[in-house]
Amino acid sequence: KLLDSVKEYAPNLVQEVVPDLLSLADVQKVLQNLLRERISIRNLPAILEVLGDIGRRTKDVEILTEYARNALSRWLCHEHAEEKKLHVVTLDPRLEEAIQQRVEHTEGGGFLSLRPPAVQKIVEAVAREVQRQLQGGHAALVLTSPQIRVHVKRMTESALPMLVVMSYNEVLPDYEVESLGMVTVDLASL
Repeated sequence: KLLDSVKEYAPNLVQEVVPDLLSLADVQKVLQNLLRERISIRNLPAILEVLGDIGRRTKDVEILTEYARNALSRWLCHEHAEEKKLHVVTLDPRLEEAIQQRVEHTEGGGFLSLRPPAVQKIVEAVAREVQRQLQGGHAALVLTSPQIRVHVKRMTESALPMLVVMSYNEVLPDYEVESLGMVTVDLASL
């Protein structure tokens, strides 16, 4: 239905993307991924435009979703900022690197090859920092590198369903970022 409404005022945009570049199923998966993270898809023309651009280079739904998120950066920042300021928790750069080294890419997309005890330690560390963030009266928001954003979200979504995970490239220049804490874990245990 959404695509039908966009077809009414932007038929060329829809024809350019579906089915020539991406299947309707792939577009639906991207939209489902956005909705799963409570991201508005009202700006469907912007989403389709970026899918049309990136769909020429990749059919990986994860990558397409991340680019769609970038196209919605203004909405993301506005939705999660307090007076143009994002209060965030970050990950220790060494932890980010350790997670990134454990991302394996397959035809079906990327997956994280961490043992369950290691994932549990990371989730517990994130939960501790986010709890401090919430006690300070701020939303639960983690800021991480774009390469691992989706993996951090997947790791934490069952234990911390309301946690928002944004990447650095989704933060617009006119928004200030204030780090309220940093997630650290013993890397030897990973």
